[in-house]
Amino acid sequence: MQRPPRPFGVTLAILASLILFTCFPLMEVGILLSVRLHFSNLTLAGDGPQPFAMGADFLGISDNKIFLQALIALIFLIIAFFAWRGRRPFMRYILMLTCVGLTLFNILNVVVGQLSQQNLNIGTTSLDSIVNALSLGQFALGLLVTFYVVWYLNRGPARAFYRGYYLPMPTESSPGDIVTTNTT
Repeated sequence: MQRPPRPFGVTLAILASLILFTCFPLMEVGILLSVRLHFSNLTLAGDGPQPFAMGADFLGISDNKIFLQALIALIFLIIAFFAWRGRRPFMRYILMLTCVGLTLFNILNVVVGQLSQQNLNIGTTSLDSIVNALSLGQFALGLLVTFYVVWYLNRGPARAFYRGYYLPMPTESSPGDIVTTNTT
C-alpha cells in the first residue's frame, strides 16, 4: 500500500506556523542582539560634550527573556521538522498543541502588556504606539495561523498523511440487502 503524499494544506500549515513561531522570534532576537552589540561598541570623542546618560535596556527585555525566546523558537523548529516528515502520527497532535500553547502565551503577553500601567520613570517614546499596534497585529496573525493549523491538521488528508495509510472505503449496502443486528 502506498503512503499518502503530504497535502499542500499541511505544507502551508507547517510553513505558516514556522514563520510565526520560529522566524519572527529569531529575527527579533537577532535584531535585539545586533542593536545591543552596536551600542556597546560605540565610543565617544574625548573632547566633545559627554551625554547625560548612556546605555539602556532596549524595550526592557532582559538577557534571560531573549535566551528563552530563542530556545522556544528552536524547539518549535525541531517540532516543525518532525511534523514535516510525518513519520509519527502523534506529531500532528504535538504540532497542534504547541501552536495553541504558543498562541495562548502570546495572547497572555499582549493582554498583560495592554493592561499594565506604563512606568513613567523609564519614559515614553513614539515607539510605544507602534509596539502596541504590532502586538495587536501579531495577536490577530497568531490566532489565524493557529486556527488554520488546527483546522487543517484535523482534516482527512492530513490525518491519512500522518497515519501513513488511507482508511478502507466503507462497504455500501444495496436497498435489497437484509441487515441483521444482534439485539441480546
